[in-house]
Amino acid sequence: MSLRGARPLHRSISQLLASTDSMSLERGTSNPAVDDDTSNVTNASTARREEASSSIADWSCVNNDTLSPDSEYDEGLGFPDSVTILSMVDGPVLVTREKDDEVVQSEIPFSTVYKEPQGFKSIQRRVFIPGVEIQVRIVDNERSSTAHLLNPNLYTIELTHGPFVWCIKKRYKHFYALHQQLRVFRTSLNIPFPTRTHKERRASFRNNYTAPPEEQKDGKKKKRRGALPRFPNKPDSLVPVEGLPGRIKQLEEYLYNLVNINLYRNHHEMLNFLEVSEQSFIAALGDKGKEGPILKRTGSTRAGQTGCNFCGCFAGACCIRCSHFCSDILCRKWRDRWFFVKESYFGYMRPKDGVIRCVILFDQGFEVASGILGTGMRTGLQIVTYSRHFVVKTWTRRKAKEWMSYLKMVANSHARDFTQPNPHNSFVPIRPACLAGWFVDGAGYMSAVADALEGATEEIYIADWWLSPEIYMKRPAIDGDYWRLDQILRRKAAQGIRVFILLYKEVEMALGINSYYSKQRLAATHENIKVLRHPDHARVGVFLWAHHEKIVVVDQTYAFVGGIDLCYGRWDDYRHRLTDLGSIATASAAGSTTNDPLSGFVPSRSASVPVLDQNHVEQPKLPVLQPGDKLLMPPGASDDEMCLENMKLNTPEMERRNVLDKLKENVRTKGKDIMHRLTSMDPEGNRSVPQSPTDRNKKYNLTKNSMFFNEDEMADGKKGDSICALPPQNEILTVLDGQAKYWMGKDYTNFIAKDFTNLDAPYADMIDRGVTPRMPWHDIGAVVTGAAARDVSRHFIQRWNAVKLEKARDNQAYPYLIPKTYRDIRVHKSFLTSVPMHNVSCQVLRSVSSWSCGFIESDEDEQSIHDAYIGAITRAEHYVYIENQFFITLDQGNPMVRNQIGESLYKRILRAHRERSVFRVIVVMPLLPGFEGDVGGTTGNALRAITHWNYESISRGKSSILQRLKAAGVEDPSQYISFHSLRTHSLLNCQPVTELIYVHSKLLIADDKVVICGSANINDRSMIGTRDSEIAVMLTDEEFQEGKMNGNRVKVGVYASGLRKFLFREHLGLIDPNPDGIRVDVTDPIIDSFFCGQWQRTSHRNTKIYDEVFRCIPTDAVTTITGLKKYVEEASMAKVDPGAALKEIQRVQGYLVDLPLKFLEDEILTPPTVSKEGLIPTSVWT
Repeated sequence: MSLRGARPLHRSISQLLASTDSMSLERGTSNPAVDDDTSNVTNASTARREEASSSIADWSCVNNDTLSPDSEYDEGLGFPDSVTILSMVDGPVLVTREKDDEVVQSEIPFSTVYKEPQGFKSIQRRVFIPGVEIQVRIVDNERSSTAHLLNPNLYTIELTHGPFVWCIKKRYKHFYALHQQLRVFRTSLNIPFPTRTHKERRASFRNNYTAPPEEQKDGKKKKRRGALPRFPNKPDSLVPVEGLPGRIKQLEEYLYNLVNINLYRNHHEMLNFLEVSEQSFIAALGDKGKEGPILKRTGSTRAGQTGCNFCGCFAGACCIRCSHFCSDILCRKWRDRWFFVKESYFGYMRPKDGVIRCVILFDQGFEVASGILGTGMRTGLQIVTYSRHFVVKTWTRRKAKEWMSYLKMVANSHARDFTQPNPHNSFVPIRPACLAGWFVDGAGYMSAVADALEGATEEIYIADWWLSPEIYMKRPAIDGDYWRLDQILRRKAAQGIRVFILLYKEVEMALGINSYYSKQRLAATHENIKVLRHPDHARVGVFLWAHHEKIVVVDQTYAFVGGIDLCYGRWDDYRHRLTDLGSIATASAAGSTTNDPLSGFVPSRSASVPVLDQNHVEQPKLPVLQPGDKLLMPPGASDDEMCLENMKLNTPEMERRNVLDKLKENVRTKGKDIMHRLTSMDPEGNRSVPQSPTDRNKKYNLTKNSMFFNEDEMADGKKGDSICALPPQNEILTVLDGQAKYWMGKDYTNFIAKDFTNLDAPYADMIDRGVTPRMPWHDIGAVVTGAAARDVSRHFIQRWNAVKLEKARDNQAYPYLIPKTYRDIRVHKSFLTSVPMHNVSCQVLRSVSSWSCGFIESDEDEQSIHDAYIGAITRAEHYVYIENQFFITLDQGNPMVRNQIGESLYKRILRAHRERSVFRVIVVMPLLPGFEGDVGGTTGNALRAITHWNYESISRGKSSILQRLKAAGVEDPSQYISFHSLRTHSLLNCQPVTELIYVHSKLLIADDKVVICGSANINDRSMIGTRDSEIAVMLTDEEFQEGKMNGNRVKVGVYASGLRKFLFREHLGLIDPNPDGIRVDVTDPIIDSFFCGQWQRTSHRNTKIYDEVFRCIPTDAVTTITGLKKYVEEASMAKVDPGAALKEIQRVQGYLVDLPLKFLEDEILTPPTVSKEGLIPTSVWT
């Protein structure tokens, strides 16, 4: 860092050299950084020095005598470069190696940040890149003979080590102090005088050294001759101005020769002089930055402990120094620390043991001040960010100014992305030219995550609301446990990869996700897996809010975000299967008869296929596989059952369990019975008599438009067969034993019918697969790379470090995490070969506050996800497509709900109405909230509470968007906005069943150009920042193709349009080939022929069919709880006339259905005041 022209007496090196003839030193090796042409100049003195240096290699010649009689130089540090110190125990052990040149490395790997730290005085410290020299140049000089009489010259020294270049400022006294310390060290190597034992040990080390194979083969014995450091004894005060070029030359040569002697290079005094540490030369951390020793005031890095003013006595205006007297002298101590500043963060280490004690990220709250006004000290420095506030002091005012200047320089250059205001008030800017991919449903997402984890080389970050260690990431699990999550992490940890996991620590009485079990299970697999849970509720006073992010980051280069937790119930694909009986050799169940009314519609296998003996009712189940799938797993361990998962994930956790166990069991029992009646349509609530397990992947509709049977399969159907046929492509597996299921144990879930318990028994079913269909799970995920992945990592690092500071401050087993540089990010396109990647610009968004992210100020928060939603809706030209778990958003100014997403949609639709332009809003959400309970009974308070706020935002009350649009003159709001859900059906033991598909997505797509995907729901919990913590990415296409909007050709983004089209095809049942060859064009989402003629018509038709066949809940036919009870008591067509039901249900196309806006509209759905749900604050539900 040059300060040219700073003072009148200052003269640049070029000026000094121009006015004085260059001087050649009598002794010393030429510094190639200064003059490469003099490197071959030799003279008698040089020859004598080299001869003496060579002789030093013999231990009998190592002494402390100076090698020159000339008193102008001190040459007492002469030492052969081939000598290495191995031990200081019981005296120094020095070794002469046959090859002194280390193996040259291009860089120090990032993984070294996790090596066992060494104290700064340890001889085991290795800071520099092996085999790479250090070049030295003095590039500037400031002379001030008045302020510094004895040491008037301040030298700016430029050091180069491989790709790293940095500058330090030193005076002659600093060189002298270094020289004296090294002289003491050099002398100590001869004390005590080498004994026979020492000589034997040295000889042993020397004899045991084996030259590298290439040297042994070639018979080479290279030995680098040591350079002689010659320290000029004359102080700077005696050197005239015209002698400065010579003095500069002397100091350059001295330092260059010194730093390239191994024995001195890694000495702690040399490292301090050069201002380097283990953080300096790791390429992945960016530039070397600035480092050095400071004094830090204790207690200043913890929130609320930034100082003391003696009970307010020093808060007066008596003087600035008094205001700091208590905190600086009475109540605080000063500790030695090694301070470092890198490209996007800074921190400090404890020199005593080399442990990193703090890592602080630059953010928009960064400020730095120095001097009396800011710190009460002339040499003090006060540094403030959103997360930290601490005070340090240096030994001189010059040092304090240098630190402040460098911090400001970094904040305004390298860290500008984080200190300047960014779009949507995010903590990071928009990153152009990022590769990104999308995932619909959990199967592809988890498979890609598994591949990414398998390819990790340095680090793995995982943050989850809920994590189940025993889930299988790839299914069917043809490789046994190889792709089970805990086994993947154990395998990578054993390879040296560091795994860091952040889990939400639930309120155990309210939520049963058992994060403690997850932590214990994962941490026990390997020491390289570190798990932290947060928050500690009593300590931080947070009981209602949750960490809701779903993050997986690999090597800070590949980041997965979205709504998919790595836990039970999330794995699914576009088929959304309802059953998973898992038998290869299917057995007819007790009670099956040949006159079963369904038998005429069940195809049998061909005559060449062995038919299962129907008498073997108790035959064990074997795997049922889909065409093309392979799976054969040994029988899994069977454990106890039950666990709890709040499908809502971040809305009210505290109601998830009852405090009294007895009441809890009663509620669950009743809830299960009622919900079973609702899903199976058995009016008596009796369990269906199992017939025979049907192939869970076989499609059973009967006409050409069927989604289940094709024409050839239906042609094989024969009346009278009482079993469901096994697909011919799976017949080869009928001779194999074992279980083969897509959803093992507790992974087979139906959250409304049964919540989770006993998660330490992962392989035990918690619901009866033969009676209750699983609840399919629809979700969205995304993967981003490069700078965007670094931003996701930065969020994780900030959260991890905050929890580390709060819970594991002194636990060295849990290190602070360090962000990598944003320069030269190496993204390998082949890393995720199974995921189509597209070029997008990406901005990482989040919802965080003081409790969730470690901000010092309680009123500091970030709600950039909310702001991005508002911006995307406002700027949308053609349509907004939303998939979300909730839709809780009222009009502006409503005190109950603060987020303005509904207000933005209302204003945008009104604008389109006034302009008479075509604009569509499509919202897809669950039919019911994912809470265990009976929607019409006493166990459904939580379920009804969420339903109330959803309908209050959609269609009921003056604050709902539909009512407001009608009041504003929009006669038919459905032309602008429509609300839908998803439902599917199947055969369970040859009995038709249906279940809602739980929409858990958190997605917005606008105009086929913009995508917002993350973990945030549309409610205040996720959006306003001070409640649940969330993360999302806003992806804007940079690759475009031809598209259509309302019949007009437009440019649409490849990423956004591809995702939207896939979702439309899935919801409309268009992914599998259509037997009729009928094609539905989803290119234009807003034209009337599609929006009205296909999308809404399909939704209406499917809804009507489901109501007629299954009498589904919820439905517009039920407006009161009394009517609900009567409705479910009436037998459905599926029970009364299964044959007719199957014929009718053949007309269902896809999964799309209407959200019933009249369901229970005549009831008050808010929880009763006397109930436990009624005692909970309204903010929990909204």
